[in-house]
Amino acid sequence: MNEQEVIKIKPDLASLRMSSFLARAYLNKVYGWMALTMLITTAVAVYSTHSEMLNRLVIEHPVFTILTAVGIVVVMSFGRTRLSVATLGTLLILFSVVEGLLFGPVLQAYTQESLALTFACTAGTFGIMALYGACTKRDLSVLGRTLFMILFGLVICLVANIFWGNSTFDAILSVVGVILFSLLTAYDTQALLREGSTMHDEDGRAKGAILGALDLYLDFINLFLYLLRFLGDRR
Repeated sequence: MNEQEVIKIKPDLASLRMSSFLARAYLNKVYGWMALTMLITTAVAVYSTHSEMLNRLVIEHPVFTILTAVGIVVVMSFGRTRLSVATLGTLLILFSVVEGLLFGPVLQAYTQESLALTFACTAGTFGIMALYGACTKRDLSVLGRTLFMILFGLVICLVANIFWGNSTFDAILSVVGVILFSLLTAYDTQALLREGSTMHDEDGRAKGAILGALDLYLDFINLFLYLLRFLGDRR
């Protein structure tokens, strides 16, 4: 190896190290926002179980509450370029509050033991799939279109089964949901690492961290809800 080749390799190694550092720092910001939203959701859910007013709000207006959560996600997803970092952060916090209100009745419907077991299983599954997404050399981006098509189909089937009410079909959909959101956790983690290693604009990184936290938060919450169908023990 001549001197010119050595000089060429050194900057390449420095560039790889810098990309790896940027990706890890970016993912740390994502998980920081995600941890905040999880804490807020948990606190609001626990508080709502002791508040008759909040319980009545969700029970009497479930569609409004759900549409509010969906609306916030839509605004955040399509407003990345137009909304400020502060606005996106505020919307994420507001979303976690609304989700906490929706989780209040869930905490009341299931035993504490089964909720703790489901949370532990969810955290373990999420952690394993996130680690796989961060460490695997396989390009998971090829799964993106397939996963989102399955997600779209799952939503349609869930709505249809509300009217059909078939318990066997519901169990099948629950299995599909667990697998889907486990794979989405790995997919989103790898996508965030890739984004973090190439994005250098501070404003873009701040916005991306908030939206990345939203993606992983949704993966975790949905994985929890589908596992709860198998592990949950109603009061």
